[in-house]
Amino acid sequence: MRQALALLLLAAACAAASAQIAWTPIFLDGSSQVDLWTQSSSGCTCPGGGGEDCACCVRDGACPCGEIAPTRCAQCGLEQYCANMCNITIDSRILKSKSGKTFGQIKSPSIEGPGSCSYFLQPDAGQRVEIQLYRLVSVGRFNGSICVGGWLQLGSASAVRAAAGAAETRLCGANERYTPPVVLFADHGASVLEFRITEKTVRSQFLAFFSFTSLSNTQGVGFHPKGGSRIAHTDCDWLYQDVSCRGAGACVLASPGYPGLYPPHRRCRYLFATNSVHTRVKIIFTSILLPRNHCATDYLTLRAGSSPSAPLLASLCSERSTSLEHPGPNLLLEFNSGPLVPPYDYNGFIAKLEFVERIDSSGPPPTVAAASPPLAALTHISQHEDGLSSGDNNKVSNEVSNGGHFGCGATVRGFGAGGVRSGHFDTRANTWRSQCTLHLIGSPTDVVQVSLFNYNLKLPSCRSHVEILEGLHEFGGRGERADRSERIDRALLRVCGPTMREARDSSGRFKIRQAVTSKGANLTILVRRAASQSDSEEEFVDGAFAFHDQQHEGTASPDDTCASTHYGLASPAHGGVSAPTHHHIFWNLEERLLCTHRFIPAANQSVTIEIQRLDRMWSAEPTGTVGATGCRTACGDAGCECRATTPLHYHDHIALVAGDGTHLSCLCGDFQAVWLPVVVRSWTSVRLEYSVAHYTYASRGFEYAAAYSFNDDAMCGQRSYTTHSGEITSKNVTVTGSLNEFFYQQCTWILDSNVERQLFIDISSEQDKSCSSWNITLHEWSGPGSHGDSGLAAAAGELLYTFCARHKNHTYTLPWRLNTVVIRLVALSRQQPLYTIRWRSQVVRANNRLGPPTPAPAAAGTAVTFKIDLIHGLIYFLLCMGVNKTLLPII
Repeated sequence: MRQALALLLLAAACAAASAQIAWTPIFLDGSSQVDLWTQSSSGCTCPGGGGEDCACCVRDGACPCGEIAPTRCAQCGLEQYCANMCNITIDSRILKSKSGKTFGQIKSPSIEGPGSCSYFLQPDAGQRVEIQLYRLVSVGRFNGSICVGGWLQLGSASAVRAAAGAAETRLCGANERYTPPVVLFADHGASVLEFRITEKTVRSQFLAFFSFTSLSNTQGVGFHPKGGSRIAHTDCDWLYQDVSCRGAGACVLASPGYPGLYPPHRRCRYLFATNSVHTRVKIIFTSILLPRNHCATDYLTLRAGSSPSAPLLASLCSERSTSLEHPGPNLLLEFNSGPLVPPYDYNGFIAKLEFVERIDSSGPPPTVAAASPPLAALTHISQHEDGLSSGDNNKVSNEVSNGGHFGCGATVRGFGAGGVRSGHFDTRANTWRSQCTLHLIGSPTDVVQVSLFNYNLKLPSCRSHVEILEGLHEFGGRGERADRSERIDRALLRVCGPTMREARDSSGRFKIRQAVTSKGANLTILVRRAASQSDSEEEFVDGAFAFHDQQHEGTASPDDTCASTHYGLASPAHGGVSAPTHHHIFWNLEERLLCTHRFIPAANQSVTIEIQRLDRMWSAEPTGTVGATGCRTACGDAGCECRATTPLHYHDHIALVAGDGTHLSCLCGDFQAVWLPVVVRSWTSVRLEYSVAHYTYASRGFEYAAAYSFNDDAMCGQRSYTTHSGEITSKNVTVTGSLNEFFYQQCTWILDSNVERQLFIDISSEQDKSCSSWNITLHEWSGPGSHGDSGLAAAAGELLYTFCARHKNHTYTLPWRLNTVVIRLVALSRQQPLYTIRWRSQVVRANNRLGPPTPAPAAAGTAVTFKIDLIHGLIYFLLCMGVNKTLLPII
């Protein structure tokens, strides 16, 4: 076929004109040959000496077809398929041994549909399969979304891949000539080129070239990703870390199948992970070639985080080249492809990846606002009392202007007009010093939190080390004369060389946080290292710090990432809490973030928590979740509820939870601002839970603001009564009048008598509320429990009666001789429960009991109790009849 030669020449010209689409150059012999292996159809000696009426073969790699097709030649090793090149196997090693070539031609037979042919292509190790399609004749048609009636498909030879069907690369066309050719690559080992016609046709045929292309090819067509690692159990996802991409050109990524046509209906994700807060990610797209006018299906997105729901930074479509640069710690590039659409003149993208160390000093990063304690509380902090020389005074302002990043010799104050509440430190920020000290000074009510991200300590025997010390220390001067063992005893953390730590593991996940929390307001970080350094042996430490005001932000939990406790007798009576969105110490957090504020009122207090402001929250549904519809909030008489078909931790939410785990209110999803504020008043401990389903430093979750107040009231009153009659009445409290204001009570009273009795309890209420809003229950005494509310709850034994507000009034007669009774009130309602509890007793005073409350009498002791009662009755009768008391012992 002379047209094959014309196609080859045109392909070479197009390759120079359109460098974005590349394919392996295949060219043999002169300019007048019939096809790839036949130089002329006659004029050469026939095999076996039969004259010169046979085809002349290309000198290199071609063999005559013989009697099957005397006017044709074929590639040596495939000459047996001259008459019918259908359902054949093409093995790279066999072909190489017989023809010396790893490329060739596939010319299908002319099929009258329906019919099919398949071509099994087996590459050698280090090779990929390449198909160059030049001609289609009556091979189906494209209906706007898929090929119907017939197709040419390249896919994996495995059964699993073959089952994917429509997700593979299918091409179709009625009468198409492709110049340049449509190029397909398969990177999954043995592949199958399937030619299938499913409708009636007169002549269906295709012409293509194949090549087993080496992956080490430096011309570009043998491209495969560099510097990254494929993420297990995914089709086309990759991880690139800065530690594996050092140097120009060390990391390259591209769409699957590049530089050929990419497969349809793919979503490939490329995660870029940094180990340093200074590192920025630069993506240089040297080529982007996507189908025109198909931006809704074929596009690239870049997001600030590792989740597909992270904030969008850029979206690319049909652009030739561009560059993007953004800070870490995580960026997610996602490539989406739709159906393959004619004329198949696109091939995806290719990009170089660079990780750039750059300290941005254009302005300070977001930091937590400095607390403002009374000035008088700070007057006792002087430079000399801190143990610092007066020369350190200027170090604060010099470092604060450095974008929130601090180096050796810095003194950071967390209070005052220039105070910094959160920041990052790195010993590489200054010129080399063998001894590096950082002083962190907080207000009197502060503690200091420090987290180490990366370090490299090389000298053995702890000559290189990092210490985090309680208090302020000076080294190299009078402080150095202090006993070294005493300083070590005060170290909260000590890391000795030689050792190395990187923020991430080999899979790209952040390692468990290495963090400490001080006991006081001041902290010193000391790093000792070699006297000199080279680039290959640099010793450094970097991490982050934050000041935490325990008076206003609660008592910090040293064992938790983000938890604090507010005590009613120690915390301010009124205060506020908000999201910890900009803490530098959370830089290496890449998971669910759960921050809790626990409020514990005293015995004569209640606590009111008011959620005043709340941003929209999103849902991180697991991939493939059936029936997942996100999370929505529903508020009713018994609080606000988060409703989701998947577990709540997959959704951003904020919740108010009682000490026993009862959810008092939960807000999630696109919560409407008109429903705010949500107010909960509780007479037991309550914790506010702030949950971000997938936190990253670049995508820090949602914002909220809440106010709290501890109120002096004794709603539950006295918890134990020993009188034979009495009354318990609810008390009115002030209300905010908000639509979503809820009252939560768990009150327990014990009615204890030192004599046996018949007890009558009368309960009444004017409210018309359901039992789920509030109820009062009567229980037997089950024995002493543990201390606190939970202990009283444990003392409530078998349930005897339940009173609901809708009952209005009811009198309960308790079993005879039940001397100790537990009354419990449980309420979660928009209205404060209003009730009155009265009790009275019929007692037998002759039998005084001085011991502690006793359980209800057991059934096994009924007979003994009856005998004792009979004796007591007889004695009482005799006394009334005037019997001499001296005779009673005899009786």
